[in-house]
Amino acid sequence: MLEPLFVKYGVNVVFSGHDHVYERIKPQKGIYYFVSGSAGQLRRGDLQRSALTEVGYDRDQAFMLVEIDKDVMSVQAISRLGRSVDSATLARQERKATETTGAAAAR
Repeated sequence: MLEPLFVKYGVNVVFSGHDHVYERIKPQKGIYYFVSGSAGQLRRGDLQRSALTEVGYDRDQAFMLVEIDKDVMSVQAISRLGRSVDSATLARQERKATETTGAAAAR
């Protein structure tokens, strides 16, 4: 439902946190997706892995560190006990927002 808007406006990364797990999803249409919801009430064993799951963690609480330097984003998920459960360095995807004005659409 939201992905068409992300594509339309040139979004590169999406962070969400409703599910009480950590998950990094394989890029979809050039967009990186993260679920970082295990810092609060953890739901052990609640991660529903799929073919889209790049990395998932639901054994302990975790938080994310995110660093952006120009066109590179580094992420690390760290468990409550200090263990690194995921890390990645991701390059910005060259994407442009699509035109949305009525005049442009009429052309």
